[in-house]
Amino acid sequence: MLIEHAYGFEPLTDRPQRLYDIWDRWRGDRAMPAREAVMPEELRDLLAYVALMEAGADPADCRYIITGTAVDAITVQSFKGRTIRETIAKGNPTRAAEILALYGDVIANRRPSFSRGSMAYQDRGYVIYDRVLLPLSAEGLKVDHILCGFFYDSI
Repeated sequence: MLIEHAYGFEPLTDRPQRLYDIWDRWRGDRAMPAREAVMPEELRDLLAYVALMEAGADPADCRYIITGTAVDAITVQSFKGRTIRETIAKGNPTRAAEILALYGDVIANRRPSFSRGSMAYQDRGYVIYDRVLLPLSAEGLKVDHILCGFFYDSI
């Protein structure tokens, strides 16, 4: 399935589609794959842009447990070990609500999410990125992890 046809989202590069295709293969006949199905060796050229989160009942409590080198390079402080609550712009409640809604939708509806965002990047202004959120579940019913892809236009 092509992301742009099924979700009405045209990615900046082919990376979001490739991450989705791998996730789709891992899930097989299930609604979503288990975290144990995630094979980092299949993500070799995508690993720098990938993060793994532990899902929370409240999207603000989702915690980054693994972050790729490109994800860490774009942020002032590594997201690893931090929750969404600790990483979103506290001075911008509208942006925070939008981000929480994206993660909340993945958790509540157990389906992928594709979106585009922008963020301040050091002294270079803003970077544009594609955000891919893919649910993972041990038993196939409740999202317990989220496989995230952050694909930046300039990195």
